[in-house]
Amino acid sequence: MNKKQRNAATERVRDFYDGPADKIYKTTWGENLHLGISPGEDSSHQDAMVHATKIMAALIPLDEGTSVLDLGSGYGGPARYLSSSFGCRVTGLNLSHVEIEEAEKRTKSLGLDSKITYVQGDFHELEFPEAAFDVVWSQDSLMYGADKRQILRETHRVLKPGGVLDFTDILASPDLEPTDRHRLYDRVRTPEMWDIERYLQELITLGFKIRRVEDWSEHVATSYSSARTATLENRAKLESEVGPELVERTLDGLAFWVDMARKGNVGWALFVAAKP
Repeated sequence: MNKKQRNAATERVRDFYDGPADKIYKTTWGENLHLGISPGEDSSHQDAMVHATKIMAALIPLDEGTSVLDLGSGYGGPARYLSSSFGCRVTGLNLSHVEIEEAEKRTKSLGLDSKITYVQGDFHELEFPEAAFDVVWSQDSLMYGADKRQILRETHRVLKPGGVLDFTDILASPDLEPTDRHRLYDRVRTPEMWDIERYLQELITLGFKIRRVEDWSEHVATSYSSARTATLENRAKLESEVGPELVERTLDGLAFWVDMARKGNVGWALFVAAKP
């Protein structure tokens, strides 16, 4: 893929998240734009998303001296958790101007703006110096990348020696039928999605040392089903804001994700890898 094609794919993702879909995400997903793992029978979708962040954070060293780069930081939920719980200095990188504005508003309201900075940018070309961060963090954002190898290369570059890459991503089975693959990629606005083996191959090739890999695929259908339920519960409000056509497409898309997950065509995994 050349740079022109990569930039075009990136622009499609940015236009989607800066558009009317933002209202749906804020209502349906709240401050976290990633999948979740339920901590208990009576827990909410929000509880599950925060719990996934907590699991990730428990796997790496974090304290007041830790500098974190959050790739695809969304509305800033994970950044605020890391900063408020561990005192970390967090830089959130995001394509969407709209999401950054919301993230900054929520962060300032909690008095965390001295610890957290949000930057608009493309994770294919990180505008940070070499060895700038102790941790690079990402939750379910790399799937949007048009050139994932380049993203991982940039991640390796900005990590300090001994630094850690801690991320989750939504995965696609290599055995997907062409029709399902096309529909899946079209929804994500990406030219490809990877599986666990592909990520491991590329991480090792770049020189990362794999510390931990966990397959979290069993939670995918539940997360998307919860998001669909939240969309249905807020349907009237959302239709008044963005129109019934977009709401209906969202519901169809979420049902498709649930179906793909139940068939084993879509997965989810955690990766923790260190730069020597």
